[in-house]
Amino acid sequence: MSGGSLEDGAHAVASAATTALLIELLAAPKPGLVDRYSDLRELNVFRMSASAVTAYRWFLRAAVLGARRSRNGVGRCLLGAVDDTLSSQRGGNTHLGALLLLVPLCIAAGRLLRSRGGLSAEKLRRQAIEVVRTAGPGDAVGVFTAIKKARPGGLGKVPYLDVNDPETYEEIRRKRIGLLEALSAYRGRDMVADELVDGYPLTFEVCVPVVKRYLRSSRAIDVAVVNGLLSVMAARPDTHVVRRNGLHVARYVSDLARRALQLGGLASPSGRRFLERIDKYMRERDVRPGSSADVVDAALMVLLLTGGIRP
Repeated sequence: MSGGSLEDGAHAVASAATTALLIELLAAPKPGLVDRYSDLRELNVFRMSASAVTAYRWFLRAAVLGARRSRNGVGRCLLGAVDDTLSSQRGGNTHLGALLLLVPLCIAAGRLLRSRGGLSAEKLRRQAIEVVRTAGPGDAVGVFTAIKKARPGGLGKVPYLDVNDPETYEEIRRKRIGLLEALSAYRGRDMVADELVDGYPLTFEVCVPVVKRYLRSSRAIDVAVVNGLLSVMAARPDTHVVRRNGLHVARYVSDLARRALQLGGLASPSGRRFLERIDKYMRERDVRPGSSADVVDAALMVLLLTGGIRP
């Protein structure tokens, strides 16, 4: 592949990642989250949009590093993206979980730019799994530093490899702990960490098929994205909600999402009315299914790259 075509391909990857963030942001109504009609206390569409656009250059760099098979790309690009998204707006952490999922996907897509036979969801998933599996101690340090800087709400502590413990970084370097092993310390505690450790199951097996199905049946991006979000919320309690509001609330919200989907979600009048009730309940209690939204971002990027969605 020539330098020019490689650059064009890397820009296409970065565009897909950024567009995914913007589509998910604007889709409405999303219960408990920022959308084009609703803000949160410290976040709105302007701050989230600034954050998404600022991440573009790091998505581009990740794709280029992937094509060149460079080392430590995950850690470098995630840390750079977190630094820039934090400095681009005044709302604090906007996209940490999404960046954690999208940067490895960008690197994976970059690796596939030089492959024959086109890009499919299956190839992208296999390559993303390999990116995470082979990410070394430098990547682990970069990722953990980025998480520490972003200060996600309700992160709490873990007994081993806690991101806020200075000894964690020495432990990673001394024992040569790769990213996969480091993230395993958060297994079961964080949906995004589980996605990376387990090979993006919610992204590829839950959200992508639901979004594709509702795009075909409704031809409405709002319906597809919101119902994709509901499918992830229904699949397991959102760990961001668990940390902020407790497991009992997270389980209840997951049950509500399941019931909304049974009514058709945003695709039916009864589902829409039920969704309005869910949204009211969640906003009154500041319940934010942010980890589920991160998975939607990853699914949308996959669909944009593989031709499954065109705004």
